[in-house]
Amino acid sequence: MEKVKTGIFGVGSMSGKIMETMHRVENIEPVAIASRSMERARKFAEKYKLTKAYGSYMDLLNDPGIDMVYIATPNSEHAAHMKMCLRMGKAVFCEKPFTMDLQEAEEVLGLAESKNLFAGEAIWTRYMPLYKEIQALKNQEMLGRITAVTANLAYPVWERERIHSTELGGGAHMDVGIYPLTFIDAVAGMDYSACHVTAHNVQGVDQTSSIVLYYKEKGIIATILNSVASPSDRQGIIYGTEGYAIVENINNFESIRIYNKEHECIKEIMPPEQTSGYEYELEAAARAVIAGKTECDEVPHKKIWEMMKVMEEIYSRLKNYMEGDM
Repeated sequence: MEKVKTGIFGVGSMSGKIMETMHRVENIEPVAIASRSMERARKFAEKYKLTKAYGSYMDLLNDPGIDMVYIATPNSEHAAHMKMCLRMGKAVFCEKPFTMDLQEAEEVLGLAESKNLFAGEAIWTRYMPLYKEIQALKNQEMLGRITAVTANLAYPVWERERIHSTELGGGAHMDVGIYPLTFIDAVAGMDYSACHVTAHNVQGVDQTSSIVLYYKEKGIIATILNSVASPSDRQGIIYGTEGYAIVENINNFESIRIYNKEHECIKEIMPPEQTSGYEYELEAAARAVIAGKTECDEVPHKKIWEMMKVMEEIYSRLKNYMEGDM
């Protein structure tokens, strides 16, 4: 298999961004689109120069020429659609969050392993070159011992229906929270000893939420701010005893600048020129499928499971907080 013949579920804006990038990835051949509307599928196929359009997801899965399916449907449908693909013998690569809860994640990952098929999470920042640079900062003398990490991500997207729908996995934590959490994971890991949350409850979901993680043994405090009501600077900052590092845009790394105790910039790391930023995750998924692997080296199943466990724990705490605040 030289190229992974790929289809996509869903015709939303994310599907368009992914499909544009697929056309420029050497180890993927974009082939088909599936939607619940044949008319929308045909329009998408025409716009993105695909040879096949399907008016149902199962029709695409019955196509023997498809090796992998990219899942870009609402959060609430991820688990069902991944299981549908795997049962039909198709590898799957799914938009974040992987599933709505840990049980769903366990079911999908278990099915992938039993079928010996690839299943991965398209959390694009983990595949980017600068993510490794961020991971390396915790061991560099320039920063010294890490004492704190902050990460924030916010967009004014409240008007979108899925954002304020609990059934569709809405709220700031479920929509954008995985990115700050992934940034924190690069520096401090997920073995925290305490977790505290606060949230502004609107229509039963967290429109804005704050999460504090405490790592007693490491002596690190990590603070996260998520919102779907307003923009933010999207920065991630790593504080150490010898200096600090500012990462611009934790959702699509733009730069890393390292400062000493005198607030002098002593090093700057810039990302390589990129197509869209999605090419890294697509290339990694295709490499895994071609190699016959069930997981990506960059985001193995153990990491997907761990992050879903943390996401679920935080979601539960946020829900309890909001119910008590009503």
